[in-house]
Amino acid sequence: MKMTRQHYEFIADVMGPLIPWPTHLHSIADKLEQTNPKFDRDKFIRRGTKAWEDNYIPPTLEEEYSHDQDQANQ
Repeated sequence: MKMTRQHYEFIADVMGPLIPWPTHLHSIADKLEQTNPKFDRDKFIRRGTKAWEDNYIPPTLEEEYSHDQDQANQ
């Protein structure tokens, strides 16, 4: 199956937000490169990264950690 730009854009838009970290897009791009010699790896990674960034919610800590307080307890 020869994939097209529309396929790659769809994959970047859908998979980008689902991966744990944008560096995983490189592994996906490795596989997609095999589907079409005109695959634009950089464009795919940029689009997937943007989709990830647009949906990323930074984790929050329930309580604040203090190194000084930890040292005092020892």
